[in-house]
Amino acid sequence: GPPCAARGALPRALAERGLIDEYAFLGQPGLAGHGPTLLSGLRERITLELVDRQELRSGAVAVRFRPVTAVP
Repeated sequence: GPPCAARGALPRALAERGLIDEYAFLGQPGLAGHGPTLLSGLRERITLELVDRQELRSGAVAVRFRPVTAVP
């Protein structure tokens, strides 16, 4: 589906149910030292595989990850 940006309990609930196909993050070249933790409170670890990585002129890095499906 189309990209969706959300925060709070919704992304965590979607992630725990396996309803997120892809995660996209934009890393800025700086550290704040404070702020919310992404997807805090997850019950289980979600393993991700890198799909794409792009360095921007600003120094930021855009990355896309896809959840790894467990093989029985």
